[in-house]
Amino acid sequence: MSRLLPENVKIGLFPGCCWLKRSGAAEPIIVLVEGQGAEVLQAAFGALLAQLSDAGPLNLHLLVSDSLAAVTLLPWQESLVTDPELRAYAQACFEQGGTVIDDGWVMQCGFRRFRSSGMAYALPHSWLSNVMTLSEVPRVRLKTALPISAMAYWRHSIASADGQSLLLLVERDRLTALTSANGSVVNRDVQPVLGNIDVSGVRLLKRVMASQRNIQTVFYCDSSSFGAASPQAFVAACLPDARIASVSAVEWI
Repeated sequence: MSRLLPENVKIGLFPGCCWLKRSGAAEPIIVLVEGQGAEVLQAAFGALLAQLSDAGPLNLHLLVSDSLAAVTLLPWQESLVTDPELRAYAQACFEQGGTVIDDGWVMQCGFRRFRSSGMAYALPHSWLSNVMTLSEVPRVRLKTALPISAMAYWRHSIASADGQSLLLLVERDRLTALTSANGSVVNRDVQPVLGNIDVSGVRLLKRVMASQRNIQTVFYCDSSSFGAASPQAFVAACLPDARIASVSAVEWI
């Protein structure tokens, strides 16, 4: 690659496992982290940036755990026209779910498809500012920073328009289910992982199946895996007739 052309670098920050993937590299650089919380992941970000000390110009794309963010779906509203109206609507949807998005957050929102549910996400302003400060060197440009649910919403290829599918986002401490029907995301559900992941997974899928009874495909995405991650036993146990396909989060960035 020419040293004049920026290299695209992908960084993932997740409890337990953070990683860096450079363009053309066969394997990622992995940093295993102890503990949890925003400060732990910020420190891991700094450690990963240090691995790029000899690199030329960089475009940096950051994927972060949903545990750092606030995320909500936006039911379609025909009357929304202006950006202030959309942002006010997103704030109302957050408040309905028990989260107040004020000046302490950086929020983005939008709709992927006309007359389908949209998504809003927000990251803490102070945390994002600290990350931007760490990356403020002449050769690095932070291009994107998204929680994994938002990245999946915008980048995952939604399954067949005439069926229902489930995208399961697996993190160490949480499971997130994005359900799609007729080519659009219709629900998002989150289950903390306390101890056994299979027990937590069964609880999540039972809730999903109560409202979506015809799931034909399950996409399984482990945030710390870069190959074909093996889905946990609870997926096949709860949805024995569904097709199960592994996907990699790094491919969305």
